[in-house]
This record gives sequence, C-alpha cells and structure tokens, in this order.
Amino acid sequence: MRLLPIGLFLFCFLQKASAQIAFEARFPTFLDTAAYLNGVSWIDVDNDNDLDVCVSGIGGTFPNNTNPNAIFINQGNGVFENTGLINSTQKDGMRHGWSDVDNDGDLDVYFGATWNNGGVNELWLNNDGTSFTLTTGTGATPNTPQPYEGTVSWADYNNDGFTDLFVARWNNLKNVLYKSNGDGTFSAVPTDAIVTDLDWTSGGFWGDYDNDRDQDLYVVNYQTGASAPGINDLFRNNGDGTFTKITTAGPAVTDAQNTRSANWVDANNDGLLDLFVCNQFGQNLLHLNLGNGTFGSQPVGSPGYTAWSSNWGDFDNDGDQDLITIGFWDAESRFYQNDGLGNLTDITNFFPNIFPLATNGSNSNGVIFVDEDNDGWLDLHITQPGPGVADYFYHNLGAPCKSWLEIKLTGTESNRAAIGATLRAKANINGAPVWQMRQVSAQTSATGQNPQRQHFGFDQAAVADTLIVEWPSGATCVFTQFALNRLVEIVEDCSVNVLKEATPVEGSTNLLTLCTPAKDTLLTPPSGPGGTWTASCDLCISSDGLFLASTLDTGSYTVFYSQGGICGTIDTVLITLAGPPAITAVGDTTVYAGEPVQLSATGAVTYTWMPTNGLNCTECDNPLFTADTTTTFTVTGLNDAGCVGTDTVRVDVLPEPIFVMPNAFTPDGDGTNDVFNAVFEGEIFEQYTLAIYNRWGQKIFTSTRPAEGWNGKNAPSDVYVYVFDYLLIDGKTGQEKGEVTVIR
Repeated sequence: MRLLPIGLFLFCFLQKASAQIAFEARFPTFLDTAAYLNGVSWIDVDNDNDLDVCVSGIGGTFPNNTNPNAIFINQGNGVFENTGLINSTQKDGMRHGWSDVDNDGDLDVYFGATWNNGGVNELWLNNDGTSFTLTTGTGATPNTPQPYEGTVSWADYNNDGFTDLFVARWNNLKNVLYKSNGDGTFSAVPTDAIVTDLDWTSGGFWGDYDNDRDQDLYVVNYQTGASAPGINDLFRNNGDGTFTKITTAGPAVTDAQNTRSANWVDANNDGLLDLFVCNQFGQNLLHLNLGNGTFGSQPVGSPGYTAWSSNWGDFDNDGDQDLITIGFWDAESRFYQNDGLGNLTDITNFFPNIFPLATNGSNSNGVIFVDEDNDGWLDLHITQPGPGVADYFYHNLGAPCKSWLEIKLTGTESNRAAIGATLRAKANINGAPVWQMRQVSAQTSATGQNPQRQHFGFDQAAVADTLIVEWPSGATCVFTQFALNRLVEIVEDCSVNVLKEATPVEGSTNLLTLCTPAKDTLLTPPSGPGGTWTASCDLCISSDGLFLASTLDTGSYTVFYSQGGICGTIDTVLITLAGPPAITAVGDTTVYAGEPVQLSATGAVTYTWMPTNGLNCTECDNPLFTADTTTTFTVTGLNDAGCVGTDTVRVDVLPEPIFVMPNAFTPDGDGTNDVFNAVFEGEIFEQYTLAIYNRWGQKIFTSTRPAEGWNGKNAPSDVYVYVFDYLLIDGKTGQEKGEVTVIR
C-alpha cells in the first residue's frame, strides 16, 4: 500500500554551526553560601525521571566544623527541596559516589571523610527515594578515621553484577579495593597490584580503555614520599578479578607531576577512551588512546597552570564533548570547545558571566554537566569554597536546530546502574558519518559526578543511524534509525521505554489506519528523496519508509519524515493499528420447522448476514429467521476503523414429531414391509414402548427401541393387537391401540 504525499512543515531555520551558546545564572535552593563543597553529584534519587542534587563538604570553622551533606530533591519546576533524607554526622565530608549497591532499583551513596575531625566513611542505602538507612558492619565502612583525600570510585570490576568500591588514601598509605560479596557486605582485596603502591593518591578513575568489557583503573597520585611529584598508575583488568600494572603506555604512566584528578573521555570520537589529567602547578595533559595499549600525549592550556578538577560534556550539541578545567590557587577555570578530533579551542572569554568565578582566581572544586530540566541541553554546576557564594548554577539557553538524546541504562544481568556499560551512536553530522562513544561511570570529575544517564548531541541530524549498547555482562543491543530529542530508558533485554519525548511537531499531518493483521506499508516521501524516516516505535520504519506494521501490536504510532536535517521540513504520519471487532452471534440453536428464531450480533457498528434465506433483514444486528432447514449463518461486522470481524451461529431445525402406525405387514423376508413398528422420520421419540398381543390376550412381543419393530417370528397369519406408549421430543405423550394383520 502506498500513501499519497503528506503536508510539509518548516520546522526551523538553518543556523550557522558557529552559533554561540549562552548560559544564564540561576540560584536554585541547593546553592550553599557557607560550606566548602568538595563533592557534588546529580542523580535521580526518587526515580521520577528528573535529576536531584547531592552535596558534601565542610561547613563552619575547624575544629567546630558542621556537616553540609544533603540531598536536594528536584520538584520538577526549578525548585529543589532539602528533605533531610541524609542525616550524616561527618564533619569533614569530602567526596561521595553513587551506585545501586544492592541492585534494588534505586541509587545508594557512599560518603568519604577525612581524618581532620575523626570522620569515618558512611554507606547509606536508599529506600525507594523516601528515606536512607546508614549501614554498619559492611566491611567497606571501617569505624576508624580515614586518611582520605580522593574520589569515591564505584565499578563492577569482576562483572559479577554487583558494584565494587575503590577508596583512595593519602599520606603514603595503600589504597583499598572493596569487593562486593553480593549480600550488602564487602571484603577488602588484600594483595592485588591495585592496592600495593604507597603514594599520596588523589583518586581512582574506572574506564574500559581496551574495549574488552571489563573496567580498568587509572590511579592519580599527588606525590610519593615527602615531596616528590607522583607518577600515575594504569591498572589493566585481566578479566579474572586481578589487575596488571601497565608501565609502557607512555607519559600517562611515566609523567611525574602533582596530579589532582583525571577523567576518561573519547575526545576524538574514535571509539577509544582517552585520558585527561589535571595537574597542580604543572601542565594539564590529554592522553589520546592509540588503540595499541599506549597513549599519545598533548598539552592543554598553559604550563604551570593549577587545575584540581575537570569535566567533559557536549554543551553545544554538535556531536563532540567539550572540556572545562577547574582552576585552583588563583588559577582561572577554563572552557574549551572540541572540534570533534580532540583539538581544543579556549572559549573562556565568550562567557564573561561565568569566568572568572571569584576575584582572585576560581578557587573552585568541582564542575558538573547536567541537563537539569530535561530540555536536551547541558547546564553547568560549579562548586566553590566559601565564605561567600559556594557554588554556581548556569542554565544552558540552547539553540534551535540541534538534536540530542539522553539515555538511562538499566542492567539486569549486569549491575542495575549499568556502570561500565558502553554506548556507541552514529549519525550523519555536517554531511559525514560520525561515531560517538560514552561509558557509564560513577565518577566524572575530581569532586563531582555527572548523571549516570548519558547525553549525546547530534547537531542537525534527524536520527541516530545506529545505536549500540555494550553491557558488562557481554550482552549487546543494536538499534537502527533511533529517534532523537527524547529521554529513554534502555533495559538489558533491549527493551526501550520512552521517559520523555520532544515537543510534538506542529503542522499538517496524515492520518492512516491499518487493520490487523496488517501488511507492511510503504510510505511515500513527501519532501522528495534523500530524507530520513524515524518513528516512535524505533525499528518499525526502514530507511526507505517501509512501515513494518506486521511486527507491531494494535496501537497508535507516529512516523516522521525529515528532509534537510532537523532544521529542514518535517512531516508527520499518525498511524493507528486497529484490531478487528470481536463479533459475537447468538440465537436458538435447536428449533422445529416453522418456528421463528431471533438472531443477534454484537461487537461492531454495521453487520451483514449470510445466507439471506429465511431472514427478515440481512444488514441489521438482530434479524428474525423463520426456520425451515438447518442453517449456519455467518455475520460480518465492521468497527469505526473499518476493520472486519466475523462469527457464525448454527440453527438446527428439527423435523415435526409425527408418526403413523400401519395396519398390516408381510414378514416374508423380501425386504419390504417385513416388520411392524411406527413409521416416522428423525429422532422424535424421548420414550417408546411397543407391545403385541395375540387374540387370547397373551403378550408375545415388546420393545423400547424405536428402530426395533416386530418381525412376526413364529406368528401365523392372523389379527393381533398392539399397544404403543410414547413421549415425543416436543413433550407430547400418548398411547395408541389398534389391530395389525400378519399376512404370510
């Protein structure tokens, strides 16, 4: 079936690729003016599909510090409410990290403390977003003050479906790896290479740099010994629960600097995770993954620049990830725009309302890219120590004609939060196919955590040609012609749940109704060749517009045809797959000839009865049938959508219950008139008794079976008397008496 072209709608005007994105300062209720905020994360605490905020840090003045750790719940209208879900006693709260520790579908949080005020680490379990329970005795929360300065790093390093915890330690102490036991408790791994080095460790950052679906760890060290700059460590996961320390990967593992943090990112869209490293009093470096186990290094920014933290996000939705470095010790924070090949241009001066963040340098701790209001554009949350304003929030005002996609992953065989899963997306951007890669991580900056849902920008592309999800379990989901401009959940069984769709396209539409079971239908491109088809059902439309109706259930589906990218013309087809009406035909199934029978049908709007003989109407829902012979009627009904359903009803017409008693018979064996009984048609008797008497009143024969007559055996020619008692099927009873002559 081929549709006529549908109406066109000019969705938006083409924009220059260099159009400047602007940010607007906002002051939500989670902004703190007194605390020294070390940790900040954006997570969906209550699973309502908007993002909440968690902060940790230090308030007050030493040694009388106060605890600012808090969770602010997003009310969905730009308002964030501190509901008191966390009642921590930590006074020197440092970093924190989120993971679904118990795989119950909500995210739990681990707070790391310092030894300054005797703080201990805390693991809080989430109770469906309504409360949190502080756990003790888990093995990962030792009841001793922690010499701790680094990240809280969750990952399922052994791919058993439960996330494990790496805790970085300061003061030339060994780091700790806590393996989940799968029951809410943890065991410290005592001897692996990952926990044997003595350094001042700033943090650990998990990422699958060799694409073998297990998590490797990059450990950044501030110093070794009393003052020597640290050398960072790369530990490759062997896939058997152990790690190998890699020493031949280039400057990423040989450069000696005071490293504060790092993050994994595919900076040049080649499908491999690269490393960005922040160094204090030194040179920030981008280590590009060469795909052979080594990294090529290039400087970012000026030498001697002090950076404590950084983060990456596609703030302009052009198909690559951009970089912000957070300065410290009077060094300004910097904003870099990526060209898609890993070449970074400093665009800090384009945002005078953001930078510098303070009079004497930024003195900031963390930066988060987050789509706070689910509008498809990444906003900025930057933390800064007090006194004075302690953090800043900047809303991304976006730009027209830019596509995006945000994906929440839910593991089933893999850990529930899908930490470690890799997403790869391909789309046509500026006339060329571009692959992008993201990996779900529980730490994305020194002091903060981007949402675990993954954000992609696609510039003017109307569809993701291919979307691949690689799960830690080894499972893979592959989608083609994946619709954009929406927030979706992808489950490990490859099912897709749309959590938020883009604003519906306005303009003329074409309405199409297909009745199931429906044949695949070829839609005609209304705007000419070269466009792109997408649909709300993702895989139900092919690249040439074949709507795969045969694969779908009844329901409503939306199909878009875009000509010229997202800023070209967009046409809409609203397709309804309607099921057949459920027709039910009824009527008396057994009657006698000549009796009227009321038939009836329900479930449709119009009806047609066949055959027509004996009916007083043939296109009504309740025809009257005058019974003459057994008939099977078929009624065909149409619903409002024009879909057809049928049902049948059989009316059995019984013969009239009459019989005749003969007055003679000739039992001569010639096959004609050899027995004596009632003459009748059909099964008309409910009860039957025939008795024969001779002239002396003796009973010489009796039968209760209508088919059995008296054969006159051994009876001479004479006149005999019969008595016949009966009950007919119509309820009539009676007795017949008479004489019958045997003629030989």
